Amino acid sequence: MQFDTTTILIAICTIMAVLGLQILFFWSRDRRSPWLGWYAATFLLAAAVLPGYLFPAAGREFLIFGVGNALRIAAIGFMWQGTRLFGGRAPEQSVLLLCCAVWLTLCSFPWFIDNMNARVVVSSGFIALFCFLAAWELWRDRAEALPSRLPTIAVYLSFGAIAVLRMPLVGLLPFPMGGRPLDPVWLGGFGLVVFAHASFLVALTVSMTRERHELEQRRFALSDPLTGLLNRRAYDDHMQQLGRRRADGQDDTAVLVLDLDDFKSINDRYGHDAGDQVLQRFADIARQSTRAADQLYRMGGEEFCFILAGTSLVEAQAVAERIRVRFSDASVLIGNEPIRATVSIGVAVGGSSAIDLDGLVAAGDCAAYEAKARGRNLVVVAQTMPARLAAPTPA
Repeated sequence: MQFDTTTILIAICTIMAVLGLQILFFWSRDRRSPWLGWYAATFLLAAAVLPGYLFPAAGREFLIFGVGNALRIAAIGFMWQGTRLFGGRAPEQSVLLLCCAVWLTLCSFPWFIDNMNARVVVSSGFIALFCFLAAWELWRDRAEALPSRLPTIAVYLSFGAIAVLRMPLVGLLPFPMGGRPLDPVWLGGFGLVVFAHASFLVALTVSMTRERHELEQRRFALSDPLTGLLNRRAYDDHMQQLGRRRADGQDDTAVLVLDLDDFKSINDRYGHDAGDQVLQRFADIARQSTRAADQLYRMGGEEFCFILAGTSLVEAQAVAERIRVRFSDASVLIGNEPIRATVSIGVAVGGSSAIDLDGLVAAGDCAAYEAKARGRNLVVVAQTMPARLAAPTPA
């Protein structure tokens, strides 16, 4: 079976162009996702410069091997830029420009431009670098649970590994895998590898984008618009899940029930806008005083409930006291007048078999009321017993 080099190159260029146009279409429909534009540029630029291999290189080595490969390296680098944008980070264009400048500088030397093995090794190094950097950008944000994230990382690592593999085999295999003369069979096989990776990358990138939008919509539905904390609906939805986790009997679970003191008087005296600012300030302090994994709910009005999985009584008291002190020391400036507020906190902690979460929340609620009765701006610990509740005691 005969393989025609020109036909294979045209097919590869066509595939790259089609994939680029597809992702460009997705970007045109979703301008909130600028990373899609970088991915579209990757495939469209690759499709534009690959036909350079169709023309004789004699007398135009710098144009075809120098400028052409610099653009191909830049196209791979665009994917890295896209992953940075996906992670909310600014593009690192200086690194991309530096790599292209190094390549062009090397190509200005005859000993390099005339040595296919050297060109293959250096260009493979740049390609592998950008693939691994793209994989790292996605890996560092793995806390954002997107089902398509790990498969996308695998695609980058796979193509980066292929680029690395070219380097030690440069003297053994024909181009494009090595530095020996071009072989149409190897070109066709390499084209299939590129097509497979590019197709998976486009599908997975679009999938990750949709998964993020869906996650944002779910978060919006479960978030309190004023404070950014989880809302009562989220509390109800998560309670059953957290209850199953508690039923496993693995760790202590702590519940903090928090109620801002005399909040109605702030609204009555300064207005609801001032009250909203106080609530926002409290939410900021609560986020700064807890872990990212803790569940912080605004139950309504000035009432809050925080669920801290895997937290002992001593740790829960420390968190509650930290929130209380920071909030009492903070102030909100309304006009020229600083407004200060305090919070009463009830703490309830259950062991592996002590009490269910509903009981913990009820115990914490009683402890919060006890804190108010004892003069407000206090942390009170409730004794949680199998018999459901016990009388709260002060911390």
